[in-house]
Amino acid sequence: MSALHLNFTLWLLCLGGVLYNLVVGEYPYTWSCNSTAAACTRQLKAAEESFTPHTKCKLECVSTSDQQDKGFFSTRVLWPRPKHVSGNSGKTAVVNVADLAYNGNTINNIAADDLEQLVENFKSKYSDSNSKTESGDAVEAELNFTFEVNNGTLVDFTDSSDESYELTITSSTNEDGEVSIDARVKASSYFGARHGLETLSQLALTDPVDGKTYMVTGIKIEDSPYYLWRGLSVDTSRNFISPPVIKNILTGLAAAKMNTLHWHLTDSHSFPYVSSRVPEMSQYGAYLPNKIYSADDIADIVQYAKKLGIRVVPELDAPAHVGYGWQWGPSAGKGNLVVCLGKEPWTEYCLEPPCGQMNVVNDDLYLTLKKLYTDLKESFPSDWFHMGGDEVNFNCWKSEETITDFMKTKGWKINDEGFMKLWDYYQTKAYGQLKEAREEESSKAILWSSRMTEGDDLSLLSKDDYVIQFWGTTVGDSEEAKKHKKQLKEMLEKGYRVIMSNHNELYLDCGFGAWVGAGPNNWCSPFKSWHQVYMSDIRQWIEDEKVDITETKAKQQVLGGETAIWTEQTSDSDIIYKVFPRTWAYAERLWTNPSKGESGDLGSWEEAEERLTHFASLMKEEGRGAVLSNTMKPEYCLQNDGKCVLESNGSYIKLSHLELILVVSFLHLFSLYYS
Repeated sequence: MSALHLNFTLWLLCLGGVLYNLVVGEYPYTWSCNSTAAACTRQLKAAEESFTPHTKCKLECVSTSDQQDKGFFSTRVLWPRPKHVSGNSGKTAVVNVADLAYNGNTINNIAADDLEQLVENFKSKYSDSNSKTESGDAVEAELNFTFEVNNGTLVDFTDSSDESYELTITSSTNEDGEVSIDARVKASSYFGARHGLETLSQLALTDPVDGKTYMVTGIKIEDSPYYLWRGLSVDTSRNFISPPVIKNILTGLAAAKMNTLHWHLTDSHSFPYVSSRVPEMSQYGAYLPNKIYSADDIADIVQYAKKLGIRVVPELDAPAHVGYGWQWGPSAGKGNLVVCLGKEPWTEYCLEPPCGQMNVVNDDLYLTLKKLYTDLKESFPSDWFHMGGDEVNFNCWKSEETITDFMKTKGWKINDEGFMKLWDYYQTKAYGQLKEAREEESSKAILWSSRMTEGDDLSLLSKDDYVIQFWGTTVGDSEEAKKHKKQLKEMLEKGYRVIMSNHNELYLDCGFGAWVGAGPNNWCSPFKSWHQVYMSDIRQWIEDEKVDITETKAKQQVLGGETAIWTEQTSDSDIIYKVFPRTWAYAERLWTNPSKGESGDLGSWEEAEERLTHFASLMKEEGRGAVLSNTMKPEYCLQNDGKCVLESNGSYIKLSHLELILVVSFLHLFSLYYS
């Protein structure tokens, strides 16, 4: 063992001794509340001073009345920020959630089992902590819970699902001095009821030092979402993402009241979806026999999502972004279903290898699509379907003689204008197959923004039939940026509905090294921090860009948004910490849509930072799903509210000399040990 490693080992032993004394002996710290800043700060406990746990302090340390008048809600532990909070008592009581008395649904007995399961899920968040509470001091308060839900039936989430809820927590003391806490969630639907319990779980927190669970004893919350569509787009074609990891993502989404998982199932790289009607797709398209999504896998994921209040929207990208999985056509007597598959040099025929594009002049292609659409309808009960539709490469079609011959018979020129007609030919026929497969007069279809959604070509798409998911940039003065901003502005002014996924703020795969060619950056660098994601406000953009649309129309047309994780450089091992906490940041934007504030004010990322850091830490607990997001700050910052921020003059708030020495020494030794 080197001298360095020996010294480090000795240092760790010393640290271990300190920790042992802290655990076996009395914990030397306590927390106090600065009510002006609504911040809890750790300090050494005086000899005769009683211990105040951090959790208790954080729940009781409410904002001042002046702050509440400005719109700050009274407790700083909630994510996303509720619409309206009132009546916080600033007091807590110790409860044992395992002994919660559930009084049922007072309105009716519809779907009693579904609602009872929600209560059991709530209780399971505290399974580890309850044993600690029971082994310690006596529980101080009895906990009662009641639902007032019009219809708590677990159904598929749709656009008409009511997600609003009202949560009240009150306390009473009987003549014997026994405290009773009554929590009540009022909602119209299962989804509102679930959201209400999610909020309640953030108001009942277990302290890691004394093991007790503390709950706020008096508060009222009235809450509902600002945007209808709140989601994440996950690509599982470039790298396979296993079902357990997808379910962990869903757990993270539901905790922040997100309601949509947009599943980019297939691409040119692989086709992992198992189709019962066209089994050749996954046989030819899966990376390996075990890297597939079987009917059972998907049913399990969809049902898991349903219980969490999340719809799963499938995407079958086309007519570009197709390749492996489609090459079986000739051997089955169907002809070529795909062209340009793996063609080189790839830079001439697609944006990334391997290339591939549909042979849109082959009638068997559309029969195959109808079978796939039918299977996908059966696999995914969502009322929406994503048809892909971006990055069509005209050079690919131009290189195929059967396609150019077809165009000539139609009288179409072999140029951009002619290829747009060919693309429209495909889109019209494919949409017709989708309607037939889904047995709908007008299917709810989504397309990525593309050349077809700009200028005069936008008129090719009915705004009644299609929603456009905008992935372009919303900032910058380059020609490309100007084109993207003009495209978004025109879509809104012409009455099209949109879902925002602008890559300059919402693409979570940006900022890593290039994977094709040399260079430190990939195509959409730099990295998009949670701060950027949080401040991604389409409402503000509409105002800044002077889009000719009323506020009412804007809210009707902008359905919401999605963060997006493309998996060229992502797999099971790193997708969670790339998705979270940044998608949680966007969750508050979509749920609350706070108005833009000055630094530190409501609506600013500075105000949100402490709450998001707390929430991300909370989600790492086993009972809450162990969603291991990217760490935002040192644990010191979690234990000392408001210390890890910049002062108004731009200088860092100073740590004590001892604190600074300890932090720097630890980081230095840690880096040396692993270098």
